Amino acid sequence: MKLDQLFRIGDREQYDRRQTPSAAEGTATRVHIEMYIRSFGSINPIHMDYTVDLYLRQRWLELRFLNNSLTRPIDLNDPILVKFLWKPEVYFPNAKESDFQYVTVPNVMLRIHPDGTILYILRLKLTFSCMMDLSSFPLDHQTCYIQVASFVKTTRELELVWYDDSPIKMYKRLKLPQFQIKDIKTETCRQSFHIGNYSCLQAVFELRRNVGYHLVQSYLPTSLIVVVSWVSFWLDVDAIPSRVTLGVTTLLTVCSESTSFRDKMPTVSYVKALDIWMGSCTAFVFLALVEFTVVNHLARHHRRYLFWGSKYVHLSSSARECSDAAPPTCYAKTPRSPSTSWLSVGVITSRRRPTKLLNVQTHLEADVEGNGITAGAHSSTPSAPKDGSEAPERPTSARDGEIAADREGVEDLCESRGVYSTDQDANEEKLSCLPSRWKKEAVLAKRIDKICRAVFPIMFVLFNIVYWDYYEVLTL
Repeated sequence: MKLDQLFRIGDREQYDRRQTPSAAEGTATRVHIEMYIRSFGSINPIHMDYTVDLYLRQRWLELRFLNNSLTRPIDLNDPILVKFLWKPEVYFPNAKESDFQYVTVPNVMLRIHPDGTILYILRLKLTFSCMMDLSSFPLDHQTCYIQVASFVKTTRELELVWYDDSPIKMYKRLKLPQFQIKDIKTETCRQSFHIGNYSCLQAVFELRRNVGYHLVQSYLPTSLIVVVSWVSFWLDVDAIPSRVTLGVTTLLTVCSESTSFRDKMPTVSYVKALDIWMGSCTAFVFLALVEFTVVNHLARHHRRYLFWGSKYVHLSSSARECSDAAPPTCYAKTPRSPSTSWLSVGVITSRRRPTKLLNVQTHLEADVEGNGITAGAHSSTPSAPKDGSEAPERPTSARDGEIAADREGVEDLCESRGVYSTDQDANEEKLSCLPSRWKKEAVLAKRIDKICRAVFPIMFVLFNIVYWDYYEVLTL
């Protein structure tokens, strides 16, 4: 039998490729659909789409070929002959891009069976949209669809149905780079428009993301950064450069990691699981830095007065006993009177002007040498000249005024703290030894560090338990 006789090309009134095979009977033509997926590309979270290379197989019964004289199936791959045959006008509603394969020949095949059954196969490369919910990213599971529907014929003329046996077939060696296919389901759907209802089919792919990549690239590095920030608790309180460098470096590193992953994700209006993890790690590192700030303040709150004043302390005879026990870190509360030189009083430079220490020391030494003031004396009266004449008064300079201002600030500070007193007996009996308070503060700072060595790891472990348990339950 010749092909032109089978298609009735010379007699178009007997065969119309625009009519459905069952149009003469007034029923809808049933088309069976099957898909063979050759490749399944990774899902792009930014564009929310994925690419599939598939074979679309369509099968229907051509009633006009029932009375043919075929003895065996005929395969056709000539597009010129195929276009004269009626074919279902189907399309993919959720496809963003499509491409028909032409290499090395047009990938199309049409097989006509002796009983009038026609098998039509196309190879297509399609990009489908997949609206993803990233609230649990990267511990999420996604549901993606492939929809196929009738474009022209309504349900009165064309009905699409799935194959009875395994309508969705996958390539045996097919593996997704980021996801694992948990389940594949087939469903029927119906699209309704103002001109009628159209038959529709959809394949549902249940996907679960493989967390291995993100464990290595995000979770493990940030966890190590948090652990490294805890090294600060084992460093000495006085190791300020080391602890500051460690805290700032870890904080900037975890912020950089968070920013790099945020740039790879779409901008959404909700918080993702990875955002919670990165934010918590940043908080742990930041709290470690804050802990050092608190500890450093407690440990050095009173010790700075000792460092500023210990070089210029002149102890009275009653205060020397304390200085012998703990030289030179004892401060005697020696009163000041108008006739007493301020050199004989324990001088502590005001904390408001720490930069003036070297200048004050230079001025003191110059005054001692130039005016004959004895550091160990209780009086600031300059020594009289040998000729018996009255000693000239030392001229007042701007330098002396500056030193006097510092001295007055120190006295105000001492009086406010109960360190300075005008009671001679009380000051001789009660000596304010700064190392005792210094020691208490140092012990308190070390105790806080020791507590944080245990508290921070316990809190981080508890956070991990709650975090992983919560998102594992959501992904079940």
